[in-house]
Amino acid sequence: MSPSPVPGGGPLDIPRTYNFREVAPGALRPGQLYRSDGLHRLTREGRRALADLGIRLVIDLRSDFDRRLGGRDRLRGTGAERLSIPILGASPRTYPATIDLRGVYRTILSQHRDELATAIRAIAQADGPVVVHCTAGKDRTGLVVALVLRAVGVDDHVVAADYAASQGNLAGDWTEAMLRKVRRFRVPITETLLEVLAHSPEPVLRETFDWLTTEYGGTQDYLRAAGIEDSTVALLRERLLPG
Repeated sequence: MSPSPVPGGGPLDIPRTYNFREVAPGALRPGQLYRSDGLHRLTREGRRALADLGIRLVIDLRSDFDRRLGGRDRLRGTGAERLSIPILGASPRTYPATIDLRGVYRTILSQHRDELATAIRAIAQADGPVVVHCTAGKDRTGLVVALVLRAVGVDDHVVAADYAASQGNLAGDWTEAMLRKVRRFRVPITETLLEVLAHSPEPVLRETFDWLTTEYGGTQDYLRAAGIEDSTVALLRERLLPG
């Protein structure tokens, strides 16, 4: 039996994941779009759960560095195809002291438009359920998912709540394990870095889309600038919206 959606953005019972969940339950057609942290720890039971969900495409947004640090997705036996679209992912040694989430998101949106567009097209064209993931499932994944939700007309408060749910899911074991990895690179753990690694405050996403509106005119204009045609948005609506 496949895991059931959890109200309020709670994670599904996929062993060895922390932030695997259905995107915006109630706003989208059930069972079509999921988001997650890394899938490199999946056990046999976890792979069986993915197969039970009918996942056909796994979009991996991690960089080569991320995959070397964490490992490749364990998808054998799931029936899912893996599509690698690397976004960001430098070594923690290169993190500037002033790094913050707002800067990270603006960098992704301004410097990785092609990659974001590729991920969005893949979601639109997939022949079954899709899971999008990175390392935490909150930043790179969060922006792809938020762009998709805004493109199909989901209310902003739902988009923000879906994004914000990652923080609670990652608290505890996942965050502690990530901090141990970062300390191996002798990087000081500041409050700002902790936010980058493990937090997903709603105001940051709202401010990011305010910035997007100032810079590009809005989500639809940004997507057009990234090469996303109106026909792709129409396909997203057809695939993801109820009714």
